[in-house]
Amino acid sequence: MQKVEQEIDAWRFAKRLERIEEIQKQRELVEAMGRLTNRGGGTTLSGRIIGLLSFFDKEEFTFEEIVEELKISKSSVSTTINHLIETDKIEYITYPGDRKRYFRIKINSRRKFLQDMRRHVEKLQKINRLALELKQDKESRTAKSISAMLESLAFFMEQMDNYEKKFLADEV
Repeated sequence: MQKVEQEIDAWRFAKRLERIEEIQKQRELVEAMGRLTNRGGGTTLSGRIIGLLSFFDKEEFTFEEIVEELKISKSSVSTTINHLIETDKIEYITYPGDRKRYFRIKINSRRKFLQDMRRHVEKLQKINRLALELKQDKESRTAKSISAMLESLAFFMEQMDNYEKKFLADEV
């Protein structure tokens, strides 16, 4: 009987270790999202908050939990959360009898992300088209590069359209 209990304890310990490793990997993804968002022109903290709300198994976090998990000042978290709410990336819910707000990723954020991406790509296309029109030598190295960029951007837009039709048809 004691051997069975030891095996059960060893199994439980192994499961706890696996869970700790999973949480560590989730934290690494949160940090990677922060860096990626920063490189894309957003703030590292907004990326980290979006990552936290997206990548962790827990889907709702209180303000205090976000501050604790990300180890960031309350004022920075507050400012960033307000911005993410204003830009329709996250939302909060409340529960009867509980004064806390629970923040979560906004479900339409994939569609919003694609809309933002589409606007960005359209601006890039416009700038590149104008630049190509102004090039006197359409066969120059840079003109060819601009043309290739325009082709890539057109392909990217096509793929976003396909993605929206296939995966986002059910989102409001």
